Amino acid sequence: MTADNSIQITDETLRDGSQSLWGMMMSHHMIEPVLGEIAEAGFDCVDMPFHVGMPAVFTRFFQEDPRINIKMMRDKVGDTKSDIMFANLGTQVAITGQSENKTIVRMVYEQFKEWMPQLSEMMLISCTQDELQRTYPILFPMWRKIGVEPIPYLSIGHSERHNEDYYASYTKEVVEKYKPKRVVIKDVDGLLTPERVRRLVPAMQKAAGDTPLELHAHGMNGLQTYNAVVCMELGVRRFTTCIPPLANGSSHINIFDMVKNAEKMGLSHTIDLDKCRIVHERLRKIGQGFGHPVDNHHLPFDLQCYEHQIPGGVISNTTTQLAQLGIPEKLPEVLEEIPRILEDLGHPIMITPFSQFIVTQAVLNIQLGRWEECLDSCIEFAAGIYGVEDAGVNNMDQNIKDKLLSLPAAKGIVKRAEGLIDYLNSEPSEAEVKKQYGLSPDDTRENFVLKFLLNGFEELNKCTPGGPDTYKKYL
Repeated sequence: MTADNSIQITDETLRDGSQSLWGMMMSHHMIEPVLGEIAEAGFDCVDMPFHVGMPAVFTRFFQEDPRINIKMMRDKVGDTKSDIMFANLGTQVAITGQSENKTIVRMVYEQFKEWMPQLSEMMLISCTQDELQRTYPILFPMWRKIGVEPIPYLSIGHSERHNEDYYASYTKEVVEKYKPKRVVIKDVDGLLTPERVRRLVPAMQKAAGDTPLELHAHGMNGLQTYNAVVCMELGVRRFTTCIPPLANGSSHINIFDMVKNAEKMGLSHTIDLDKCRIVHERLRKIGQGFGHPVDNHHLPFDLQCYEHQIPGGVISNTTTQLAQLGIPEKLPEVLEEIPRILEDLGHPIMITPFSQFIVTQAVLNIQLGRWEECLDSCIEFAAGIYGVEDAGVNNMDQNIKDKLLSLPAAKGIVKRAEGLIDYLNSEPSEAEVKKQYGLSPDDTRENFVLKFLLNGFEELNKCTPGGPDTYKKYL
């Protein structure tokens, strides 16, 4: 078989699948029983359930030491033939924080590589073309020097400016400047239709030349599996999937559906379906035991999704957030408020960090009145912290922009925005960085990274050696 007759699969079961359907609520002993089989199942790449936000999840919700968890993952992956990937936020190395300087970014990812020597690829999620000028020149050479290949994930937006020409131009520039192994079409909002795929993919293929494309598609409109078939018809041979019960719904394509359709189209694959079935059965039992949804089907086509555009990885967290606030019944109002905020902000792509703070701002608007209380993240957006041209800053409602930039917190944020490019490119010594975070110059890089990602050691000091063994009774 030639390469054109074979598909390659990236597995997202434990990372994006969990984020989409179980709100990232997977502990040490929910991951340990299945990761070995996933690593042996013949995937081209496996995205690990470990990124800059996971240490806080492990410590805060499960009282588990992230160092023990990552060691377990390292041991379970072993000498797999699959590439090992981590998701990331580029130079933003904390979920709710700002982009950081070269030294901090390098220290974090050098530590990740030390924790997981098998790490060979890094998801480089791209929300705006501003990143081509701001962060790509920093991250591509830095990660390649560490021994990790950046994989650009181009997030697909749905405003008028996010058209086929936009993505063809983006793809061409990325490929010509950085020569990545592949370029990923990231349908983060799960809103692509077959009609748009038939326009978008050929435009990006022409721009990419010999660089392969991959489809990474969530299922908010229920069409991700059909879209994959259309992509195969168009010559795409790389796809992202999940193993059920962490497939379907707002998550990714079901691996069993993917390979069945590929086989029907005369395409081969390397997936060991028996190992996938073992993972499926174990995750089903574990999920049931912990009260997670395990009967996930394709979502119905809902035109409202095209209004609120909440990504597959955020919808479960939105529902959880409202429940924690004691207002789960407010979800319909929040979904109606989000399109208004998107209009106010100039239609940024609904992806991290935009999606998180837009959803939270929508909740505040419903509770307190529209823009009565404003998140600092919205002020940062208006100031250009997250980009300008393609982020939508130039398309903002001028009254909202003026209001945000007149708030007390805006003065410091605007000053930070004005110096952002210089800050991103600054490279203080490691000793200076450690001192800034209250550590001695002789402290270890590991201690710095843990303190940075966990905002201190308080929760880490409460951790158990690896979490409870409660999962075993479900197996």
